[in-house]
Amino acid sequence: MSASDPASAHHRPGSALSGAFPVIMIAVAAALALWVGFGRGVAGLLGSLTPVYAAAIGLPILLLHVIAAALFRRDALSYPSHAMSRRGMLTAVASWAITLCFGFFLPDSTAHGMQSLFTHTVGAEYVELSYGFVNIFGVLSVALAVALVLLALTDLRVTARRLRGEPLTEDERLDRLEAHPRGLDAASDADAAGAGPAPASATSSSRERP
Repeated sequence: MSASDPASAHHRPGSALSGAFPVIMIAVAAALALWVGFGRGVAGLLGSLTPVYAAAIGLPILLLHVIAAALFRRDALSYPSHAMSRRGMLTAVASWAITLCFGFFLPDSTAHGMQSLFTHTVGAEYVELSYGFVNIFGVLSVALAVALVLLALTDLRVTARRLRGEPLTEDERLDRLEAHPRGLDAASDADAAGAGPAPASATSSSRERP
């Protein structure tokens, strides 16, 4: 990458995991969609609501996670490290955990009444408790999936502003402090290393200013 390339003017620490994370997101999203739609099958609890759960809940969750992964991947390719943002990865992991809990408490209509993996574990008399938890985790699952898409769009917008050389906002300064624990000076050093020496015309014009 040449020194004049705008992408070299900013830096995001990366690793093999952060580089591959958008692909991991797609694989996990497919597994989560199957878990929500058919996960109760591990205990033989698939019922009449299974097709509804698969189409109305599992598929939208899958689509939202795939869209977010594609946007995060697009953003990551703008950086030399090809790394996904740390906040994006943490939000994705939180979303996975919540969706796993959602599938665990989701009840299905079986020959023995409404049952979930939770009631199969602790007893059918706790089905009302299962309903309570599934409402909470269901809302959070969808909210976090939407949040992932919005966060990916935000990362794309921030990256575009950095490529245009626009000044950092307060939120972006905080993001850079998280990426560079030594402070903004370290982030500036990383940017300077990628950007290379300033053009001679810019240096001479700065000297002529009063």
